This record gives sequence, C-alpha cells and structure tokens, in this order.
Amino acid sequence: MSVKKWIKQQGIRELTLSELQDRAAELKASLFASRFQRSTGKLDNFNVLPQTRRRLAALRTIIRERELEATRTKEGKD
Repeated sequence: MSVKKWIKQQGIRELTLSELQDRAAELKASLFASRFQRSTGKLDNFNVLPQTRRRLAALRTIIRERELEATRTKEGKD
C-alpha cells in the first residue's frame, strides 16, 4: 500500500500532534525491531523496512507542518 493511501486510510491528517508523535514513536520502535530481526535472519518480509521508513517520514513531515503552522499563527498574534 502506498503512503498516500495509508495516510488516507488511517486518517493521519485528522490526528492531534501528540497522537502523531505517538504513532511516530511506534513506527520507530517497529523499524528498530525489524532491523534487529533482519540482522538475526528472522525477518521474513524484507519489504517491511522501506515501507516503515516511508511511513515514518510521512508522519515526521506532517508533524513538522503542524509545528510550522503553530509558529506562523503565534507570530501573527504578536
């Protein structure tokens, strides 16, 4: 599944910043576990690694967009 479909299906854009950060932490832990399994030879599906990296990058991008948006609105109020 592509990242765009995953974002739409999971409703990622509707999540709060803290929920996005939680999801990113979960994906980061999953990526670490997958890398560990790969190094020990127990990972069956190697497609998990790039897929998880892309999803994590998408989440980080959305988090950064929200942070920039908050900064812009804060500067506009001053």
